[in-house]
Amino acid sequence: MATPLRVLVVDDDPGMRDGMALSLKRAGFFTEQARGGEEALRMVRPGAYDAVVTDLRMPGMDGLQLTARLKAVDPSLPVLLITAFGSLDAAREAMRLGAFDFLSKPFSPDELTSAVNKALKADGRLKAEEPSEAPVILTQDPALGETLALARRAADSRATILIQAESGTGKELLAKLIHGSSPRRNGPFVAINCAAIPENLLESELFGYEKGAFTGATGTKAGRFEQADGGTLVLDEVGELPLGLQGKLLRALQERAVDRLGGTRPIPVDVRLIALTNRDLQAEVKAGRFREDLYYRLNVIPLDLPPLRNRPGDLDLLASHFAERYARENERPVPELAPSFFAALSRHGWPGNIRELENVMQRCVVLSRGQRLGASDLHWLLPPESLEGLPEDPPEAASPAAWPPPAPTIPATAPPPGLPAGALVADPREPLVGVPLGTPVVLPLGLSLPDLERFWLLSTLSALKGNRTHAADQLGIALRTVRNKINEYRAEGFAIPTSLRGRDEE
Repeated sequence: MATPLRVLVVDDDPGMRDGMALSLKRAGFFTEQARGGEEALRMVRPGAYDAVVTDLRMPGMDGLQLTARLKAVDPSLPVLLITAFGSLDAAREAMRLGAFDFLSKPFSPDELTSAVNKALKADGRLKAEEPSEAPVILTQDPALGETLALARRAADSRATILIQAESGTGKELLAKLIHGSSPRRNGPFVAINCAAIPENLLESELFGYEKGAFTGATGTKAGRFEQADGGTLVLDEVGELPLGLQGKLLRALQERAVDRLGGTRPIPVDVRLIALTNRDLQAEVKAGRFREDLYYRLNVIPLDLPPLRNRPGDLDLLASHFAERYARENERPVPELAPSFFAALSRHGWPGNIRELENVMQRCVVLSRGQRLGASDLHWLLPPESLEGLPEDPPEAASPAAWPPPAPTIPATAPPPGLPAGALVADPREPLVGVPLGTPVVLPLGLSLPDLERFWLLSTLSALKGNRTHAADQLGIALRTVRNKINEYRAEGFAIPTSLRGRDEE
């Protein structure tokens, strides 16, 4: 964006508020914060913000009341409600008062950013992305190569495609490749996650509605089928589609037309459908959770993506690719990957597939202190069994171009003046494990506040054997903040050991 769009984040929990603001800032938005509804109203005036993200449950003025007041000040302002107390009644009331969308905790930074982008695009404040060329999928695996060849052959047709694979294998990337290789490449590419939208709202999201179709329907809205007219519609997690909607989806595919809620006539649509799922739909059919006729309608061209553990030839290729990508994004030299690094990667089972590998490589590149990554750089990211018995790599030659320069270390036996003997020199990339509360700790200058916060929270949790309630009391923060921070770290790709994931005990 040439001029960053302005988003106001409203939440009485400072940790949650800071986390959402940081996620949106990283996505390119300019953010400001308000500690509650009253403060937000003092900040909002027509044209001051492009969107508002607000918690639902807040002391004093709650999110529903704030939504109503904001709409009175600026009727065109998109409002996104966040809550850990998701309910259909609250969703209906939010929509009736003019909220654009409703997001339930816990959610990832990508889900928050996507919801805000969706609101801004619907309002016309953010232009839709221009059509792009088909993405490149890196592989040396023969089975995946056959799948990609089949996908490119099917791209020229109008046939519906079903991609079944584990989470994190790149199903949506393959869908984009099919769209970008097809005659529809200049048309819209529209994706919807069937599991992320409340059931009572999913029908209107897919098929749209007419003014007056239900309470709060103050205008006419085109659904995702109409938005994808002339292009490709991707139904992610199609196995989560409620049975009641499966029949309507089947009819839309057969008739090539949709019926809006409250509409009086079918609306023709020209859409190429790609369905994604991590479930075995045949098993779902046998269990009575998925319509057999819809399964056969979707499964015209079946495509399977093998999990990363079955693509050993791609592991080193993808690790090197992500190392180069994140080094350039962060303006750092591309690191050398040592033999022990590749050996450790090959021992891990990668249950999160390529998404997990990408997160691991991003963390390694960002947190490394030299120009070579070895197995020691993975000891906080992979389980111990992946690292046991690996040979040591030769020491890295000193390089004046290394970035960042290694911070001077202070031996634990000789702490700086003013600290008692026994003070620990800690690595801020990982928490202290098994260290009692009250132990003096030395950290290097220049750490970011998020890094400091993560270090102290996880170290305190470890000292208290994962007890979140006691950790919240010790740090003087709310228990909800501790829970939200752990969810935030995991969503950002930080591996949280089982022993630190916590218990809410008194």
